Amino acid sequence: MYEDNLLAGRGLRLLFVSELLSLISSLMGESLLGGILFLVSTVMSIGALNVAAPSHPYFGRAFWVNIVSLVLNGLVLFAGAYQWTGLVAVLSVVILALGVYYVYLVCTAAGQLLTVNGYATLADKGSTVWKIYLGCAIALCCFAVMALVPFLLVVAGVAVVGTLIATLVGGILYLIFLNNAYHAFLGPADY
Repeated sequence: MYEDNLLAGRGLRLLFVSELLSLISSLMGESLLGGILFLVSTVMSIGALNVAAPSHPYFGRAFWVNIVSLVLNGLVLFAGAYQWTGLVAVLSVVILALGVYYVYLVCTAAGQLLTVNGYATLADKGSTVWKIYLGCAIALCCFAVMALVPFLLVVAGVAVVGTLIATLVGGILYLIFLNNAYHAFLGPADY
């Protein structure tokens, strides 16, 4: 049991750093440094899930979801270069769904391990995080469909702002959850 906690803690610590780098890269926009940080963050998240995978099967599944999402992002870039907007729209929805599934897997795996170790309150926070991600993803898909109808475009534009704020709150809660979870698994001696 101690080895599982150690592996999960180390993996979640790397995942936390990876999410921070991803956040910083998204704030940098489309710059070279932002692209490099995003690439480093992606590789680090794959490595983090590989480290945590022996402790819970959902971490291994999240590893593969991350790989598939990375490949699909490459296809979106390729399709966007050739202006295949229909394919880009479909792949973007699939990537959004995979992102929600990824957060669900990470939060559920960490939550189950936390519950076994007596941190049920913290595990519940992970459950809240993936539910926020799910709600925001569903709302964004609905607003994308609404944007196709000309008179609903304004309503969709206004509603997207609220959803983006909720997504930001969900992202912050996800970072807090990852931070607290890896501290719970590693304990004060292994930081």
